[in-house]
Amino acid sequence: MNWDMQDGIHEGWPGAVAPDGRITGDIRTGSPSVQGISGSFPRHPVHADQEIISDDRVVGWRSLCACGWFGPFWKRVPTSSEASLSKRRAFVPLLGVAVPSVIVEDTMRLEWTAHAIPASAISELQAAFRVLKIAEARVSRGVQSARSAGVSWARIGHALEVSRQSAHERWKS
Repeated sequence: MNWDMQDGIHEGWPGAVAPDGRITGDIRTGSPSVQGISGSFPRHPVHADQEIISDDRVVGWRSLCACGWFGPFWKRVPTSSEASLSKRRAFVPLLGVAVPSVIVEDTMRLEWTAHAIPASAISELQAAFRVLKIAEARVSRGVQSARSAGVSWARIGHALEVSRQSAHERWKS
């Protein structure tokens, strides 16, 4: 299950990082695979343009977003004594699935959320602004139509909840 802002733009997930820096898709969906062929890893049996990174070769993780953003690198360390949330170091044994602990994944999700919430708010603001521009154009056309029909600036101002003078100054031709 991915992290989703429900805005059609921001969907996030944790991705594993290969030794060459390439980042996998969602690590919770099976064997990590990366785009491109380096020759360093076995080819994916279904996706010919991908290679499979074995769990023991994963060097860390990043949170990813469908918009192209990716979070800071979380380094995989070989011992639990080296693990540190503040230093973004996570211990996951080399023998086993290369998925970070729940607390690390939750922290990655929080980093993604910190990215996505402002971006989502800006997207909402941009959408509202587009609607405003459409409404402003409609009002301008309405004023022109009313003036062409001989409606006074006083009546137009009243309809738009502004003074006659304000209406005239704003929409005079």
